[in-house]
Amino acid sequence: MKCCAEFVFESSHAGEIYQALAPELDDDLHRSNVSMGLEDGSIRLKIRGEDTVSLRAALNTWIRLVKIAFEMVSL
Repeated sequence: MKCCAEFVFESSHAGEIYQALAPELDDDLHRSNVSMGLEDGSIRLKIRGEDTVSLRAALNTWIRLVKIAFEMVSL
């Protein structure tokens, strides 16, 4: 079963957050795939998993990364 989740994060610092997260896209994920796009003041994050377990693991990782990036630009 293939699973997918898509999020849109809006921020006045979207470009900076995108640049901070972009290198993480190069990480080799075994059973999931992540794509990210930058659109007028927002970041679109799409996470696909081979199954619910791999999707959950990827979501945990990426939501944590996004949260940290948002916290860093607000310092």
